[in-house]
Parts: sequence; structure tokens; C-alpha cells
Amino acid sequence: MLTIKTYKAELFPDLIERIWVAENKEAEVELMIPPNQYVNLIFPLNHSAYKRDEILIEVPQIEGISTKNTVLVYPAGTKIIGVRFFAFGLYPFIQIQGKKLINNSIYYPLETKGIKDILNCSVSDSDTVLIDKLCGLLSDLHCEKLHDAVSQIMDFYKQFRWNDETCSIEDYCKRTGTNYTALNRSFTQIVGITPKKFERLIKFRKSLCSLIDSQDNLTSIGSNSGYFDQAHFIREFKMFVNQTPSAYQAFIKLADKESKIINYNFKLF
Repeated sequence: MLTIKTYKAELFPDLIERIWVAENKEAEVELMIPPNQYVNLIFPLNHSAYKRDEILIEVPQIEGISTKNTVLVYPAGTKIIGVRFFAFGLYPFIQIQGKKLINNSIYYPLETKGIKDILNCSVSDSDTVLIDKLCGLLSDLHCEKLHDAVSQIMDFYKQFRWNDETCSIEDYCKRTGTNYTALNRSFTQIVGITPKKFERLIKFRKSLCSLIDSQDNLTSIGSNSGYFDQAHFIREFKMFVNQTPSAYQAFIKLADKESKIINYNFKLF
């Protein structure tokens, strides 16, 4: 049985969304991960391995934000620890251009003792031990100057994730005195996509979470997620998963009944 435990990030909470530990003690499990706006730093523990879109992964990975579905397969005996960063959150620790990570997972070299210490942990080690080692590594990697460099993107994310969904990027730039060209340049370098594309991804994720968790009708979900009208909601949703919101909702319910697993926010169905 696959278990996924998540922990609030006490260290660098403005950069790290959460720390997670996934462990599969029984039969092989397949997960489908919808498009999402997070970056993950992943460590397979003690010779564990997993598959990402049919590619076998046995070494540390940096997994970028995605604009399409991803399929993960965890064999029996797998244990993995990961850090889920906000889209801008990895940069102060590891400087990789965002465009290299979009819909991609790349090898993170074994360059430090801290990384080797994590990989050599036993699958029987407690999550507390694993998280302590991981936080030590993050503290060593962190650069305060680069932390300050992502503040503009961080503010943009807070606006479009948590505040007024109806605010346009143009209105945001005027209200905050932000130069769009500079914002676009930062996004391209750090996140890998333009602010507009990122805004669309955030809206999709908000609608997806509401589609699964809330009892609201589709019209309300679309409006509350920042879409102009139902046609706009349907068009944007289909762009990411090639299904209408109503069809995807039915797909989720069917997957649940058939005991298949969909993971959209570290929740299993």
C-alpha cells in the first residue's frame, strides 16, 4: 500500500510548499499527476527506484512544473523523500534555468556529502531523521541574495493564487509599479514560462482542486477560479488535460470506483 505523508516546511516556508515522504510496502502502484505549478527535489532512498512516464529513475531528480499529465509508478519497497517548492522556490538553492525543467525531470548530481547522507538513509529511518538531514542540505545550499531575487515573482504568485482572481496582469503591474518586461524576463529565467502562461496554470489548478473538493456547480467553480465565463473555463481546462471539466469530474469518480489512484495535491483517490 502506498502512503504519502506531508510536512509543513518550517525552514524557508516562503520558498517550500511542503516536504513529503512516499513509501510503498506492497504491490506496485501507479499514480496520475495532473499539470501543476510546483518544482520537486526528489531523493530515492537506499537504492529505491520509480518510473516517470515509463522512464526508470534511481538517482536524485529535479522535477519541474508541468503543463500535462504525468504518470508515476512506484514498485513495492520504494521509499522516496521530496521537497515541493513553489515555482520560484528552487532558484535560491539550485540555479537551473526554468525552461530546462518544464515537463521534465533531470538528474541532480551527487556533489555533496549531504546528498549522499540522505541517499544512504535506511527505509526504516524515521521521517524526522530524514527531514533533519534534508533541512541541513537545504541550509547549506541556500543563497540569501538569490532569495531576494525571487521576491517579485513571489508577490505575483501570491496575487494570482490567493487574492483577486479577476485582476489582470496589466492591472497588477500598474498597481504595484512593476515593469512587465522585467517581470517577464525573471519568469523566463527562473520559472521557465511567461507570467501569462503561469497565470493560466494557476487558474487551472484552482479549478481542478475545486472540481474535486467542493460541492459547487461548474459555473461557480469557473467563476471562482477567475475565468470570464463557462466557455473560457472549458477551453482552458481542455488545453491542460484534453477533457472538459464535467468529463474530468466523471473520470475521477470512475477511477475512485475502480480503485485506481489519481494524485492531484498529495491526495489519493
